[in-house]
Amino acid sequence: MAKGLAMAYHNLSTMLDAGVPLLRSLNTIASGLESRKQKAFLALADGVSQGNPLSETMGRIPKLFGPLDVMLIEAAETSGSLPELLGLLSEWHESSRRLVRKLWSGMIYPILILTIAAFVAPIPSFILAESTFQSYLLDVARILMLFWVPAAIIILIVRLTPKTGLLRRLLDRIVLRIPGLGKAMYTLAISRYCWVFHMLCKAGVPASECAGMAVSATGNAVVANLFRPGAEKVKAGEPVCEGFSPKLPREMVELWRVGEETGTLDDMTKRLARSNAEATEFWLGEFARWFPRFVYLLVCLLLIRMIFVQFRQIMSMSGLNGLN
Repeated sequence: MAKGLAMAYHNLSTMLDAGVPLLRSLNTIASGLESRKQKAFLALADGVSQGNPLSETMGRIPKLFGPLDVMLIEAAETSGSLPELLGLLSEWHESSRRLVRKLWSGMIYPILILTIAAFVAPIPSFILAESTFQSYLLDVARILMLFWVPAAIIILIVRLTPKTGLLRRLLDRIVLRIPGLGKAMYTLAISRYCWVFHMLCKAGVPASECAGMAVSATGNAVVANLFRPGAEKVKAGEPVCEGFSPKLPREMVELWRVGEETGTLDDMTKRLARSNAEATEFWLGEFARWFPRFVYLLVCLLLIRMIFVQFRQIMSMSGLNGLN
């Protein structure tokens, strides 16, 4: 979904920048999209034809256009920077899609190995102990449940936990402590803050509002709290970076300070966003490299355990046969 939306935003930005009217641009882009997105962009065109702001119509389609998209488009419409903001949103969605794809690339093989192991591990018992095929299937189901039930519980906890509050902070803190993945989520949150701040600056939003709005886009409540005091500082007439937590990377804070001092904060935040996005890709790559090895180790330990269990059962049966 992100790929199609990123391309649609890019094409819309290009057409608007070339002077094509918004209504005509929306209708043109819709014709090249798949069914679901086509209906959404035709709805946008219909809303614009009725004189409604683009952001207002987008807000009525929350399954495709998130709150961040709507907020940024609304700001861009007010400042007259819609083509540029659409281009930045296209980069944002493309970067997000690339990171998700990188994460999943490290998960697919372990999932496949775990599934295969569930069917292979009970075979010795099925053959040597001469158990029934029904018993074999039950053993497979037990092994699958051993892996999939905890995974399903984790996914439900992540999806059902409120976006704010104590539980969210606790969950985000746990995620940040996962080797490799935690570092990736940390740099990703910093990148998201800087990127949204940059986009809002380009939309003409005052720095005091940029700092507050960008906090909600970090995606991690713990990291968000490291940036939150910056909004209060800028409202008091001080630089945003004066409110940043000392727990944030020192080089990031110093570069931000330079941007504020030289009046190039919008460009500096873009540079920081991209450098942290690159760091996120690196750490996701490390996680994708080491997580499968961890899973393979678990599978090996499981197989060794089952071999010993089967060996004891065979020896026990041999002993009983000898007594008889």
